[in-house]
Amino acid sequence: MIDRFARIAFILGLVGLAFLWGAATVRWKLPPYRILNRVEAGIVAITKFEDSSLPNHVIRVVDDDTPVGAVETLTDTPADDLILMTGGFFYRMDLCPKFGCIAWIMDRSGKVLHTWEYDPAVLFTRESLKGFSGFPGADNINVLGAALSPDGGLVVTFQGRNIFPYQVGVGKFAWSGALEWLRINRAHHWPSIGPDGRIYVSTARIQKGKGTIAATSEPVDCTFGAVFQDGVAILSPDGQTLKEFWMEDVVQSSDNQALAYSVRDDCDPFHVNSITLLNAAGAARLPGTRVGDLVVSLRSSSSVVVMDQDDSTIRHIIYGPMVAQHSPQVLPDGDIVVFDNLGGLDTTNGTRILQVDPVSGDGTTVFPRNADDVGGDLKSIAQGVVRITPDGARGLISEYLAGCVIEFDMVTGKPLWTYSAVSDMAPFYAWKGTPKDAPVPALMQTQGADFISREAFGRLNTGG
Repeated sequence: MIDRFARIAFILGLVGLAFLWGAATVRWKLPPYRILNRVEAGIVAITKFEDSSLPNHVIRVVDDDTPVGAVETLTDTPADDLILMTGGFFYRMDLCPKFGCIAWIMDRSGKVLHTWEYDPAVLFTRESLKGFSGFPGADNINVLGAALSPDGGLVVTFQGRNIFPYQVGVGKFAWSGALEWLRINRAHHWPSIGPDGRIYVSTARIQKGKGTIAATSEPVDCTFGAVFQDGVAILSPDGQTLKEFWMEDVVQSSDNQALAYSVRDDCDPFHVNSITLLNAAGAARLPGTRVGDLVVSLRSSSSVVVMDQDDSTIRHIIYGPMVAQHSPQVLPDGDIVVFDNLGGLDTTNGTRILQVDPVSGDGTTVFPRNADDVGGDLKSIAQGVVRITPDGARGLISEYLAGCVIEFDMVTGKPLWTYSAVSDMAPFYAWKGTPKDAPVPALMQTQGADFISREAFGRLNTGG
């Protein structure tokens, strides 16, 4: 009996010591803290793996009788301009039967006038992706954003799933569809293109180990030891890097450390997700700014900053009315419109298109204005894009997580036109070597839509 109690006491003592050592490991980061930390990071990473049995950006398989690429006109006088739709690999293989449409141009009736298509396995090889971990491969990389350059080239950014890092790169395709160049440079989110053809993209670098927030005394609290430090890259039309600004350096040199401190995630302190250029009206309203300064969306701090085009000095900060926003667009009068992911208290599901006075910081919801209208339940907790016509009259919303595009009137807030991003996935299964006997319609995430005039289309289509 004494031996039995002794054994029990010995075991309890070992358990107690293990508990105390475990607590000390966490509290003071004693060995084997790093091993446990990596194990935990690995477990979390595994739980975040996405199903790769279907292409990137599939939301869900839908009913067999769901039409592909359905459109609906909600006004008696639809606009006559065209729409550049961002797609991806294995999108709309009814139009691009080999690899799907990276992007296409269509009218309001759904008639497709031009497409871009390319083999992802040629773009992304094992050699080109050797710096990525996880499951890098052609079927785990997809288009995130696309923009049309003045010369008719399509600039495309690529991101990945089930790989680290997720930021992949940027490329340019000619009007004919031929690849002009590809840079595996960790570009991400949506590209913007200036009138001179220069390309503006978000970029990322990985910071490992310990550090402090923007050189302050506050330590970075990133559990898994890999911090995404985002920046802005300016590329020439032929893909050469002209300038590169890193937000960590920018906030320090501009003495705006709060932009790095007031964040939701120390592992992603800035999250640059969109860049556009300041116009003349915006520069006239914001002292110290110039036409062509960079208007940059920082999701992590729910702010939009205006940065000097030459030295990246922060000249102006807009903060307050939007939450985790994307896609700033400068209106003809200098106001700024954003896709406000989480700030819509006056909307059904919390997402809205917000017009912001850059001087006062006050915001006004421009869509949705009526919960009963099409799009009144706008919701996209991540990503999402808004584009505005040059005259500021209409907007196009890509509701990323709902798989639809909505055109709306900027004055009235009324929806004008919708597109449902349904594609048949049967050709994808055939590409994977597991063909299906019937169509497999699936709702796809929408990556972006933009306006293109018929005059511009005609010029590009004829090589003029």
